[in-house]
Amino acid sequence: MKHLPGLDGLRAASILLVIGAHTLPLGPKILQVNHLAGVMGMSLFFCLSGYLITSTLLQKPDVWPFLVKRIFRIVPSMWLYLAILVLFLGVQWQNAILNAAFVSNYLVAGLNDGPTGILWSLCVEVQFYLAIGLLVWIAGVRGLYLIPFAALAVTIVRIDHHSYANIATHLRVDEILAGGCLALVLHFRSSALRDWLATGTRSRLLLGAAVCVWLVSCHPLGGPMNYVRPYATALMMGLVLLAAPERLQRVLASKAAAYIAHISYALYIYHSLMIWGWMNEGSTAVRYLVKRPISWSLTLVAAHLSTFYWEAFWQRFARQRILREQPRPITAPSASPARSLPGSR
Repeated sequence: MKHLPGLDGLRAASILLVIGAHTLPLGPKILQVNHLAGVMGMSLFFCLSGYLITSTLLQKPDVWPFLVKRIFRIVPSMWLYLAILVLFLGVQWQNAILNAAFVSNYLVAGLNDGPTGILWSLCVEVQFYLAIGLLVWIAGVRGLYLIPFAALAVTIVRIDHHSYANIATHLRVDEILAGGCLALVLHFRSSALRDWLATGTRSRLLLGAAVCVWLVSCHPLGGPMNYVRPYATALMMGLVLLAAPERLQRVLASKAAAYIAHISYALYIYHSLMIWGWMNEGSTAVRYLVKRPISWSLTLVAAHLSTFYWEAFWQRFARQRILREQPRPITAPSASPARSLPGSR
């Protein structure tokens, strides 16, 4: 896949929204801005994941390398984090096992012990990896064409359960599948869509409308609009990738965005730990003016070390020892613009 700087910016936005929702008072409680930011960040995170995974399998539908790389991307850092919680912070090992097995989004007892509440999303991710890998193994690349039907089926189930934002995979995975739908559309029609959006006014109006729908669909007061959140997120993301204004492109392609995107997984894991216990006690001024900057700094340091040393080691191990690929350095992604989208003609 050619590197798309816009994806870095979107991934950076997703993790900053989630961290902001968990660590800052973003507005009067009555407006539920923290809830809005959290749902926005997670919907963007899931949609990006579905887009990247589907794009990868469309171009190289080799299930074994895909699963090995995905598992070694997620599992080592997750297990190290859980080991820290059990050994030093008193988290019950039974709950750690539920998270280590990536089933705590259904057996929710594993999310109620210390800073483990954020780990449900990784369960959704890993369960999706296994399902999509099985689908491609059985049906080949054509199995990916079932993604739009699967997304619609999950949304129908959500409507039947009156579920706006659930942590159970069968009530949330349409956000990932919508990203897969976007990958299919751009794989086959990116050139035609880019030409159609060539008019700046048209693309700006569509992007503005998509962002508005996305915002409403992420807010609890949006009511039934929450059911269209997966598709609003995918539409907004597609318009950003195809026809974002030049200023927005520069921000999304910046070195800062690329760095945040590169360490985003570790940022997600460790930010909850750094605001736990004593770090979340005290007056409002002490918590947000003194302790929060310390928490963010510790999170950044932990994420950097985890990404460039711990995660990089296991990714090299997977490639060189299991997949027997030629060694290559793991570095931060380039911020140089790409010429085209994956699969574009």
